Amino acid sequence: MIELNFTVIFQLAIVLILMVALSGIVFKPFLRVLQERRDWVEGAEKKARELQQRTEELMERHRDSMSTAQAQGASVREEIRKEGLAREAEILQKAMEEANRFLEEMKGKIQEESQAARAGLRLQARNLSREIAAKMLGRSIQ
Repeated sequence: MIELNFTVIFQLAIVLILMVALSGIVFKPFLRVLQERRDWVEGAEKKARELQQRTEELMERHRDSMSTAQAQGASVREEIRKEGLAREAEILQKAMEEANRFLEEMKGKIQEESQAARAGLRLQARNLSREIAAKMLGRSIQ
């Protein structure tokens, strides 16, 4: 059977002394290094999460800015288009007025020329009719 003697107590004392010595020399520094590594990894993960969140916030702000810029661009483009249409209508209106004014001037000139031509034709017709009458009657008509 198992005998309890001084060697068992001596071995137990050696094991306890080794545990205390190794605890201070090996185990505690090893556990401290493991804890530091765990803290460092957790800190890096936390920093990575913060950077990811910051990146998402910046991307969202960028998307919002782009949307705002596109909306502003669309409104500016629409405003420019409206101004262009208004300017086009104004130019067309002026061109129509100028064309109508020119047409009226031409109508007036044509009317004046036709009146002058009619007056000249009346005079020629009167002279011609006097000549014809004078030739038919054989005498001069005044």
